[in-house]
Amino acid sequence: MRQLNAQSIMAALVIIAIASCNTPPTPTPEASSPTPAESGAAADPNSESNLPADEVILQTVYDQVESLDLCNGFYQPEVAQAESRVYRVDDRALVELVCANAAYQSVYAYVAYQPDGSWQPLSLDVFYPDETGQFVRASEGTVGGLTTFDPDQELLTVFSKARGIGDCGSLADYRWSGGELELETFRYQECSNSPGEVVEPADYPQIYP
Repeated sequence: MRQLNAQSIMAALVIIAIASCNTPPTPTPEASSPTPAESGAAADPNSESNLPADEVILQTVYDQVESLDLCNGFYQPEVAQAESRVYRVDDRALVELVCANAAYQSVYAYVAYQPDGSWQPLSLDVFYPDETGQFVRASEGTVGGLTTFDPDQELLTVFSKARGIGDCGSLADYRWSGGELELETFRYQECSNSPGEVVEPADYPQIYP
């Protein structure tokens, strides 16, 4: 049953998160340089850095989502423009691009935006069970789930449901370094066909470290 459950979970994550677990991650595009118009954009008056306004940062990313395939082929422009956001920490920004919405969670891509106007798509490390039930580490350009970002702790948390009721899946914490999202903890709960008590994501078995 362990092997069957692992395969079922992987299939569910692929469908729900709209991302392929078994496909090698797409090579990360090179950092983009700002156009003259972007370089001269007005700074956000609420920011202590020289970063442009959130709207300018987001538009810079929107303009190249499809050409750089930032959303791995799954891009809903109306969703991205309504729900994407910018998290400012010191003189850098973490862009959370909401690529698409599924039934009960969304698909995200992340971008590091630097003070000089350059920006870099980020990859997030995750773990998947293989056909033997062993966990394999992979790096993905998109991630499906429900997210929160704590600017004080500079911590991104991603809860990825394996099915709608949210009784199984993964919970990952990533530390924002200003240039990368570094995996700190990864928890994973296997789905069960037997009814039982729902385990809170924070209590899922810890896979990493």
